Amino acid sequence: MGLREEKKAEQRRAILHTAAALFRKRGYEETRIRDIVARLRISEVTFFNYFPTKDALIIAFAVEMLEYSIASVQRELERPDGSMPDRIRSVIRQWATSWDEDPRFHALVAKQSRLMTEATGILREKGHQLYQQYERLFAEGQRRGEIRTDQNPLHLAEMMEGMLTLIAGNWVSGWWKNRSEPLEKRFMNAMTVFLEGCSTKNTSAVRASRARRARKPVRAT
Repeated sequence: MGLREEKKAEQRRAILHTAAALFRKRGYEETRIRDIVARLRISEVTFFNYFPTKDALIIAFAVEMLEYSIASVQRELERPDGSMPDRIRSVIRQWATSWDEDPRFHALVAKQSRLMTEATGILREKGHQLYQQYERLFAEGQRRGEIRTDQNPLHLAEMMEGMLTLIAGNWVSGWWKNRSEPLEKRFMNAMTVFLEGCSTKNTSAVRASRARRARKPVRAT
């Protein structure tokens, strides 16, 4: 990267950093573009060279959130040790921890970008990349005999993401009114149940139970 590109990247980061600080302090609706440029001492023309609208800032934050998760999965895929269920838990714990550290800001970004409901464009593209990474985790678990093989790994990824998205959505929106319980605790409780259902041991027990029921004679009425 040349000096010019470095300066542009630095300016972009400064805009995002300043916008995030103002969103946290004032809220999204109360923060105006002129507030951001005034704090940075740049012109609105300079701002628009990087972001065409205020909404574009939110999209950039949402993209960063998705890229954080994608990178987390990639690190777990490259780890030389640990079972795949444990690696999946690690990925989800990292997601929850990052949201727990800054819940109001993550809630703002998720709501304004419609990340959990109607993601389009670059967010949809990044979302698909994340699904593909999750699919790789489950597929590797199946190859290692740790995850049941009677389900498509992409479908398992979809089930997990759907479950966690609902929990996260309820958490950030205050659906249950009391959000004092960490998101990590809610996520990990859900993952314990989900991964037990994905276990090959559980699948074997279910098959044995079905086999016993199939052998049981039907009483005449």
